[in-house]
Amino acid sequence: MKVTGMQPNQIRLSIPEGYLAFLANLPWDHRLEDWNRHKVRFVPVKSGLSRHIVRFVESNGHSFAIKETTAESALKELANYHHLKELEIPTLHPVGVVERDDGTLRVETPIGEQIDQNSTAYLITEVMEKVIPDSHLFRRSFTLKSRQRIWDAVIHLFISLHSAGVYWGDASLANMLVRFTTERIPEMGSRTKLAAILADAETVEIHPSISDRMRLSEIEFFLESMLWTEADLKASGIVRDPMMTREDSDYILTHYNERFALGQEMRSFELVTRIDVDRMLGMVDVKGYGTLLLKHINEHKWYLSEKGGKEVPLVESAHDWYNEVFKPVCRILTGHGMGTLFPDKTASTLYVEIMEHKYLMSERQKGDVGLVAALEDYLGKFGKQQLAGISIPSLVRALTSFFTRPQPPVQNSYLP
Repeated sequence: MKVTGMQPNQIRLSIPEGYLAFLANLPWDHRLEDWNRHKVRFVPVKSGLSRHIVRFVESNGHSFAIKETTAESALKELANYHHLKELEIPTLHPVGVVERDDGTLRVETPIGEQIDQNSTAYLITEVMEKVIPDSHLFRRSFTLKSRQRIWDAVIHLFISLHSAGVYWGDASLANMLVRFTTERIPEMGSRTKLAAILADAETVEIHPSISDRMRLSEIEFFLESMLWTEADLKASGIVRDPMMTREDSDYILTHYNERFALGQEMRSFELVTRIDVDRMLGMVDVKGYGTLLLKHINEHKWYLSEKGGKEVPLVESAHDWYNEVFKPVCRILTGHGMGTLFPDKTASTLYVEIMEHKYLMSERQKGDVGLVAALEDYLGKFGKQQLAGISIPSLVRALTSFFTRPQPPVQNSYLP
């Protein structure tokens, strides 16, 4: 980071070396709302409603968002963005701050005239491509299912923040961006999804952890803010229909609580097994699946210990299970079209559901039904609308061959 001196005794640029060539010559000595008079090239970015003056500019092929505010707010928000990046929270990419010394300001007070230092600051972030601000997101009427895709993205952002001990303090749709992103699903390839991005970090507080009361107050504040956002957008003629119905708010509250509890469960799973769920298994979306996966790992631990004649540590067993059981089974499932048949499921979800389906069928029939029967029943119940793309006999043969190969990696409870 290079900090230049006052230029000339008026402007201070706190900008990394790599960005100076793009930003140093902008008219920082003028108010942002007057930049259109100074041959600045503006970028036609769709932006939402904001209480600050924000401009999007292009310089030497790079695009930046510039927000006019106070020095204290700009420096605090810049530091917050950097900290959020370290926590891997989806947020804007911070560039730097420019401060302008505007001289002194005379202020009349009950005890007489006071002299205050007057200054203006500009927070600079990179422009994020392919984003949809709130004022454009709801221009068209959405079905409940479409809105729920937006709420799912918002919920995921809240869980990312709260799990990392981040209290936003000003959570609203106006302070978010929504964009289509490509998400890598372990063992399943990539999918396109909506993601919500924190786009205003001025009020962010970062703690070791935050209380349940703080978490829920944040969600309640967001729901209340939707009423203000809707009123602003209606007054601007942007939307006509309600943006947040009772069904929407119930959906957000219910799914936030469920997914936060599930996130806690999966973090416990990660601590015990040292398996990175997001990177190695893919998102698990049903409470209790972490417990079921741990049960399979403990069975694998039993098998390895019996085979080796000594106790095998759980972490070692977990990684052996991941490499020798989970990944090969998932490759067989996806290689035979299961990813296409169940596009909304991750490999870990498919794995757990098929194994759990086998267990429940066996419980009902008071005997082991085998993996073949369980798989056929699972596909018939949950994938019957698209079974034409699946060769069940071929899939069954591949799984049977894997589980009955010489020196099988798992104990008999897995076998067909």
